[in-house]
Amino acid sequence: MYRIIPLLLMLVVLTACGTKPETVMEVLEVPAFSLPETAEAEPISSEAAVTEGRAPAEDYDLPLPREFSPENSWMRYDIDGWLRGGTIGLLAEAPEAGAAFYGLPYSENAHETALIRWGNSLAEFDWDFLTPRRFLPRMAVMDLDGDGKDELIVLTYVGSGTGVSIYDLHVLEKNPDGTLTDYAMPGSLWQERLPPLLRFVQTDGRNFLILGRELLEIDMEHVLEGQMEPSAGWIANFRLLPEEHAIQLLGAVDLWKTTNYVADYTADVGYRDGVFTLSGFHLQ
Repeated sequence: MYRIIPLLLMLVVLTACGTKPETVMEVLEVPAFSLPETAEAEPISSEAAVTEGRAPAEDYDLPLPREFSPENSWMRYDIDGWLRGGTIGLLAEAPEAGAAFYGLPYSENAHETALIRWGNSLAEFDWDFLTPRRFLPRMAVMDLDGDGKDELIVLTYVGSGTGVSIYDLHVLEKNPDGTLTDYAMPGSLWQERLPPLLRFVQTDGRNFLILGRELLEIDMEHVLEGQMEPSAGWIANFRLLPEEHAIQLLGAVDLWKTTNYVADYTADVGYRDGVFTLSGFHLQ
């Protein structure tokens, strides 16, 4: 406050003397800077990978979930017991729809096999859902395509490691005869179709990442130098929003294809008639 008052007094004196405060105005001027141009990012789409569920190979004795208690609430689903015991493991549920995900007896030399129960329907699928991090599958039921009938959404964790964390997204539809069909979102949709929407721009010594109308300035002092080409890296998580009948893809942006991520992105996941669409992109 004490420094501002003398400046105001000087302006008053200069005005009273009929002198324009040009010197003061020049000091306050900021050089103009033009941000890179942005444009709307168009939605991108890919057809689903379609797999028909198999009828169960036998009449399995399916396990029930453990009872919740303060001591074992985190152990409701027992992936370790399934791996050790050579038995069927209950690994995920959507109780409101009578849906459950079972791992059929596990063998280190065989592909993992999922048994999906949805109401009175049972179907087997050869899915990847086991990594060293042992993240359990996730399930939800929602009318994702707006046709008035629910779809069963299943997320399976398929990739883990340094800078790697990938889920597969499966949308299951129930056919009139009770069989189940899996529509899986191809990884190429975010790994190959999304990167061309990303731009890296350097101007006036500043660095910008652009996705559609959104622009982020990046501090390059603490990241690698070299050829910079935006990619979607090896991150794909999903946020399930059953109450909104919506799904969001949560990913990351890398400039060197080396899992040195500089930003996160989100995209809305749409699904209709066996086609997945990403839209509503946001950088953060």
